[in-house]
Amino acid sequence: MMGKAFRIGGLVIGLLLLAAGIAAVVLHFVPQRGNLTIYPTSAVPLAVLTTLAAVLVFASLRSWILVALAAVVVGALLVTQIPLWRSAPAPAAEAPRITVLSANLTVGAADVPALAAIVGDVKPDVVSLQEVTPEALARVQASSITAALPNVYAIPGNGAAGTVLLTRAPQRDQRRLDGMILNNLAAVTDLPGARDTRVLAVHSGAPIPGRGYGEIAVKDMSVLRGHVEQLPSGRMIAIGDFNATWDHKHYRDLLRGGIVDATDQAGGGWKPTYPTDRVLGPVVGIDHVISRGFVATDVATRTLPGSDHRVLVVKLAAN
Repeated sequence: MMGKAFRIGGLVIGLLLLAAGIAAVVLHFVPQRGNLTIYPTSAVPLAVLTTLAAVLVFASLRSWILVALAAVVVGALLVTQIPLWRSAPAPAAEAPRITVLSANLTVGAADVPALAAIVGDVKPDVVSLQEVTPEALARVQASSITAALPNVYAIPGNGAAGTVLLTRAPQRDQRRLDGMILNNLAAVTDLPGARDTRVLAVHSGAPIPGRGYGEIAVKDMSVLRGHVEQLPSGRMIAIGDFNATWDHKHYRDLLRGGIVDATDQAGGGWKPTYPTDRVLGPVVGIDHVISRGFVATDVATRTLPGSDHRVLVVKLAAN
């Protein structure tokens, strides 16, 4: 009797884990509509482990057909994640290197001197700052950040609205991207080996809990995609808090027309950046760099006190 109960319990657990794995594969490929699908899609990487656990459960029960089915689902999940772990061919050794940095200041609460220390260490050519309040902007302008990157395009705001784009070289053709919930900025600047590069400081709408916010976040990303698709051909880099992970289709829909994800290109693997203010630490990667005309060679994160995001630092080479 105990053996039969154990087997039934094992089958139930294994089938639940398998069902979650199948759902994860579906969620990776279907368009998200709202928080009901956005939130579980963020957990797709975890489904690799839970579905592997299903394989072990079925193997212990000698249910070989279910073992084979679960193994197929594990393979499908790996297909969704392998691009993040497989790097593109390395750029030529003589190709000029460029460093870009993204930092979310969490409604202006982040430690600006700590950010200035990170900037001084990594020496970025472009910096995108999100959630910059007027008071936070004043602290940034009074810090060594603007000594290193003196060219500043800033539209600060209350709450999470404010965004700042800083560059070493002068900016031109500055504009705010219309139709987006928060301030998203674009400009043209000259980078080492990459003149006339269009750079974007991105902060797409967040799918915060509440009725309708997920739908707003998806729509905001669609508006961003429209702006990106209308950019002139040539080199571009978009840096910031996209409020979506690799597994969200509305994020991957940006990766068209030669635009690539830096973590995908560099083989950076799982790079969670949010939230840092929880017991488990960051569990989702919603801060990204996407580009055209560059090869990402390294993706790293840094801790920023006072922020609920990790700082994202990406090294690129012009190609």
